[in-house]
Amino acid sequence: MRLEDGAKVAEERAADVDRTLQELCVKAFGDPAPIAVVAVGGFGRGDLSPHSDIDLLFVTEGRAEINQAALREMLYPLWDAGFQVGHAVVNSKQAVERTEGDVHAATALLSTRFVAGDTSIYEDLIDRREAWLRKSRKSVVRRIVAAVSARHAKVDRAGWALEPDLKDDLGGLRDVHSLQWLEVATGSSYVGAAVEEAHALLLAVREALHSELRRKSDKVAAHLQPAIAKRLGIEGDDAADLMMARVHAAARRIEFETSLGLEAASETAAGGPRRSGSSGNVAEGIRLEDGLLVAQLNTATVPHETGLRLLAAHAATGRPIARRSLEWLRTAFGTAELEWNEEMRTAFFATLSGPHTVGALELLDHVDGWPRLIPEWGRVRGQIQHDPWHRFTVDGHSFVAVGEIADVLTNDPLARAAADEAGDLAALYLGTLLHDVGKGSAQDHSVAGERIARAICQRMGLSAEETEDVTVLVRWHLLLPDTATRRDLDDGAVISSVADKVGTARRLRLLFILAAADGHATGPESWTSWKAALVAELYAKTLAALEHGELPARSDVSARLRELSAYEPLIAAQAPALLASLPPSYVDSTTIPEMADELRLMLRPLRPGQVIVHVLAEGPTQATITICMKDRPGSLSRVAGVMALHRLSILRAQGFSTTTELALQRFTVETVPSIDWPAFEADLNAAFSGRLALEARLERKASDYRPSEPIEPEVRVLQDESDHSTVVEVRAGDTLGLLYAVTAGLSDLETDIHVAKIDTRGSHVVDVFYIRSLEGGKLDAAQATEVERAIKYRVRRLLG
Repeated sequence: MRLEDGAKVAEERAADVDRTLQELCVKAFGDPAPIAVVAVGGFGRGDLSPHSDIDLLFVTEGRAEINQAALREMLYPLWDAGFQVGHAVVNSKQAVERTEGDVHAATALLSTRFVAGDTSIYEDLIDRREAWLRKSRKSVVRRIVAAVSARHAKVDRAGWALEPDLKDDLGGLRDVHSLQWLEVATGSSYVGAAVEEAHALLLAVREALHSELRRKSDKVAAHLQPAIAKRLGIEGDDAADLMMARVHAAARRIEFETSLGLEAASETAAGGPRRSGSSGNVAEGIRLEDGLLVAQLNTATVPHETGLRLLAAHAATGRPIARRSLEWLRTAFGTAELEWNEEMRTAFFATLSGPHTVGALELLDHVDGWPRLIPEWGRVRGQIQHDPWHRFTVDGHSFVAVGEIADVLTNDPLARAAADEAGDLAALYLGTLLHDVGKGSAQDHSVAGERIARAICQRMGLSAEETEDVTVLVRWHLLLPDTATRRDLDDGAVISSVADKVGTARRLRLLFILAAADGHATGPESWTSWKAALVAELYAKTLAALEHGELPARSDVSARLRELSAYEPLIAAQAPALLASLPPSYVDSTTIPEMADELRLMLRPLRPGQVIVHVLAEGPTQATITICMKDRPGSLSRVAGVMALHRLSILRAQGFSTTTELALQRFTVETVPSIDWPAFEADLNAAFSGRLALEARLERKASDYRPSEPIEPEVRVLQDESDHSTVVEVRAGDTLGLLYAVTAGLSDLETDIHVAKIDTRGSHVVDVFYIRSLEGGKLDAAQATEVERAIKYRVRRLLG
């Protein structure tokens, strides 16, 4: 089938089942039959997906009993054919009585369709339904609206989620059903041509989903999307993206029309529109009437300017827009690209910076304003994200990121100070909106986004300086988090590179706020306290470089010792030499409580081959493991290997070496419920004392978890990223034993890992190592060329 077939296949299937039921009814009950066979639910609406239920009412006349043998004769062939059949036997009076206190029975009665049997019995059922509605119409409407609202509070939004549920999510098929129920209950029309078209598209995708899975399911999981697109006749490398863009557009249409329908039906149930008593002028041409925002229209109204002012008022107040003004807003932006002016810019930036901006930006999408204001926005509308951290489509994420700016400025004193010092924040809001506008192009989305953002800024009429501010934010929106988590922040070359890219202190301040807003919008697993602290450290050091020309210097160990002494005097008294021997990145990035615990480990005497381990459980599935040992090549690979043996998945890791030949390693890991910590520590000590055949054990363990596709790491050897070390960056799909294989490859070349930063992002990892030769300097050219070969050999050998 094709996506354009819409509901056709589902309708044909329902018609086929109708004919089968009609034949079975005559065979089982005779002709004329003493019952009415009535379809309800999805089958009652006349569409039936491959693995959807067939819901039936067998309606008898008066108090007549149904012939159970005949009923079984009718149902068994359906069950034998693999259909899931739900049925109930009632008379017309019972069918109506069942609706009391049961909203599901009520909505089933609102979506009935005669299939077979005695039409007079069905007509009696409909007559009783109409009498029930005349008596209880307002109550029925209120119950439907309440049930829909309760469901919406518990589900995702199909128009914005990366893996929508086509049936139950907000904007899904269930919302269309709700509008259809309300139509029957009220006699009003809520399902127009646009909703019918969106409904048909979702049914087509559901048809392909059921066919692909060969079972009932409504969730369009990411790994299924390419196969579903293929079934729908969509070809090309971007087939899944194209399909999902249409799914998201359809679901958003349904979401918007559902909100209008629920409001209209609620007014019907309440006997008229709400009356709050609040009123007054909000902006030019915008009033608040009875708690609703209303556009005051006259012959002097410029639709797109008034439309933007209405959205700005919505963003500023959070007040709902009156239905008649919403209907007008659909036409306010016309059908052609608009020419920007000062009035539009002012209203647009007010919309971006309002406390309720996300709802206003989504509303602009619902009324088709984005293609008129920013034609380039079409490339990211409804576009899926190929990133395990993201929760929303590209445009949905961008809207949320703009909304997160206010929370960042409220909750982060450093960001608040940055905003105060930066001054005008218009470029920040626009840069945040556009930061992912380059996604979906054939190149780095930051590079493509810079070019696209420049064209948008120029069309909007922004000044050259404002345009440069925005384009720098778009081009470098990943610079701070990527650098902070993958580079040594005490390396002057790193700070100089960041400062050169950003250019000015003002842009750095804006970029810092954008990084936090983007991280929060992506999700809690993306913006951790660990990442936030590293980004803040990088920001502070780069700001010093831009404003004062100061590059990172050795931290004032005495100042940190004074802080440590106030926290734990006994440790501070023993620690000066040890603290001075650690890398600056340790002294700067470690909290005083962490430092006290870790120095305590390093101050303990070590026997040859001994490893000291400290485990801090952080809930049932995560732990922080700190390990101290004598430093020697291969230390990190041994630790990673033992962790793999015990099925510990490494989320983050940092490693530090002292000048006194100690190694300190800190890991955040996902644990399994059955983890035996004493056994883990015993194996760790055995691995370092030559009493554990680590690689042999690990090869057998890895064979049980080997991925279906070979792991092909991307290895970059960067000689110019650091003044004192060679930087090796490894990107790969994550799997058990990967870190062991990578670090074993480095140790094969007798390199010293000076600093390690491990960052697992869902199913992918980015591992960065600052390595030195045995002589203590950068690798020579010959050794550097062997790094990629050694790592890939080890990965291939262990992981196939």
